[in-house]
Amino acid sequence: MPLPAFGELPQLTGLSLAWRRLVDVKPVLIAVDNSSLVCCWNQAGRWQQRVVAWPDGVCRDGVPLQREAVGELIADLIFDCDCPGGELVLCLPLDAASWCVVDGYGSDGSPGLVPLALQSVELPFGLAESYVTSSPLKEAVAVVAVPRSLMQGWSEVAELADLPLRRVDWSLIAAQRALDQLTLAWDGDLAWLVRDGKSMRLLLRRQGVPEVDHALEQLDPLACQREIRACVAAWQALVDTPSALGWWLSVLAEEVDDWMPLVDEERGECCLNQPLPTWAEPSDQSAAGDVTGVPSALQQLALLALQQEER
Repeated sequence: MPLPAFGELPQLTGLSLAWRRLVDVKPVLIAVDNSSLVCCWNQAGRWQQRVVAWPDGVCRDGVPLQREAVGELIADLIFDCDCPGGELVLCLPLDAASWCVVDGYGSDGSPGLVPLALQSVELPFGLAESYVTSSPLKEAVAVVAVPRSLMQGWSEVAELADLPLRRVDWSLIAAQRALDQLTLAWDGDLAWLVRDGKSMRLLLRRQGVPEVDHALEQLDPLACQREIRACVAAWQALVDTPSALGWWLSVLAEEVDDWMPLVDEERGECCLNQPLPTWAEPSDQSAAGDVTGVPSALQQLALLALQQEER
């Protein structure tokens, strides 16, 4: 019976994997929605990306309904990506969290705001049932709440996958950070149309601070455009002299032209959309042109922010 080669001894293989988990620690970015999981990781200095479809009923609105199945899928994915030292950076979808902007707390993002000062503020979520984080926005803070049950679910998924849960973020807030960098040269107000699955929202920002987050009831472009223009008009009427308005359309690439009539060039409005930096390539080159394997426009912005922060 031939003896195994020295490098094939199972004890040494296990020791090698354990050693790599200690010395080759790296973030693995994971963005989830109802239909798929987007995974991005750094391999030999180059970022790779893979999109994996969920089995039916596994994940809904960011909630891992079948935790064992999700944990097993992620563990297999990390193994296939050869990332034994991977630590999960989870990006939750639009419907997974609630948020609000609280004025008057300065720009330092003081942790003291959460949760003590929030007890006297009317909030769209219950503090006792939520994990709460805050992000500075000039003279205000954005407060994001994620249900405790959802966070506990992902903690269990990470444990089942035997992977550290390094960080949890929300796609809307992460994408907003990327959008801030992409629109640094714009001095006016900003209207941001966001589509994530079947959800569509209009965010209106003045001087970098979101003032309106309006959920659209219909997805038909013509009906939505009337609703959006009415919302913008009501918002602009709150000030005597509105600033110039720029638009960013986070919709499917093939739908951008359908929404361009929103931009009223006669009023000096403009579309600020620009190509995003290419920082990750499909791990399977044969799927590079497959539209079903492309993250949503919101996910692309959110993952861009996370990659810049975690690299």
